[in-house]
Amino acid sequence: MVQRLGAVDNLRNMVNVLREVSFDDIRDDAHRPPSLVVVGPTEADALRLGELLVGGSAGVTARDFSAPLAGLEEFEVVIVYDPDGQSERSGFADRLRSLGMAPPVLRLAGESDRLEARIESLRADLVRRLPERAPAFGRAYPAMRAAASKAVIDETAMANAQFALVSNIPAIIPVIGGLAAAGADFIVLTKNQVMMVYKLAAIAGRDLDQQVAIIQEIVPVVGVGFAWRSLARGAASMVPFAAGTLPKVGIAFAGTLMMGRAAEFYYRTNRRPTRAQLEGYTRQALAMLGRLPQMIGKRTNDARGGNGQSSE
Repeated sequence: MVQRLGAVDNLRNMVNVLREVSFDDIRDDAHRPPSLVVVGPTEADALRLGELLVGGSAGVTARDFSAPLAGLEEFEVVIVYDPDGQSERSGFADRLRSLGMAPPVLRLAGESDRLEARIESLRADLVRRLPERAPAFGRAYPAMRAAASKAVIDETAMANAQFALVSNIPAIIPVIGGLAAAGADFIVLTKNQVMMVYKLAAIAGRDLDQQVAIIQEIVPVVGVGFAWRSLARGAASMVPFAAGTLPKVGIAFAGTLMMGRAAEFYYRTNRRPTRAQLEGYTRQALAMLGRLPQMIGKRTNDARGGNGQSSE
């Protein structure tokens, strides 16, 4: 009887959270075509890199190092392909540094004969620098779907870990603080997870106007999240006061990561992951917990502007 009532409460809570979520901004942003410019020693070199990066030439602008910089700020990202240091010799690098307001710049230098082997790393760098645009890049360019999905999952898992850390600070205040933290934890973590799944649907090319159908797909995934949060509360309750922060942060991170990977598999293959696969995702997520403090620190530093504008 108690278990049945708990399941009813979980379903009611899921419905309440889903009612509060608006997908409109994500849908509109995912439908907005991405724009990027690749600059290289020659326009042909730049176009080749752009085609390898996105799987075709659509939406890619190619320029050589002698081209004017006018209009560069209209692009979302600038990719500088510089296999032999010509951007410095041609003066392009100095002109780019003096531009002032400019989009993020990613640099790919050296080893032109291994260009194809380095493309996946460049894709990952691009969507890490533009996480809010990862759904649009993945949706527009199937070649970038794997990198875009990973960026969305990792970003959401880190955001939930940070929120769980911050929201649990009031728990050092007995009773009242703990109740406040639990309420905020439940609502925000669930919303983030629902948004993550919708972004993964966008990357996979699903019809984003069919929100009812997507929500029907989301509900079972969100149900997994409720189980994780129950485990988190149980683990935290075994440790007094603020010490309970540690298991809650870990479960928020690992649970979101596992959920995202399961949803990505579903949208990529149109098949529900098996129990064995879910257990594998869980082990992978838990294995990353040892690096979580460093990852949170890096993410916080990046948010404060710790990253430079270029990536070698």
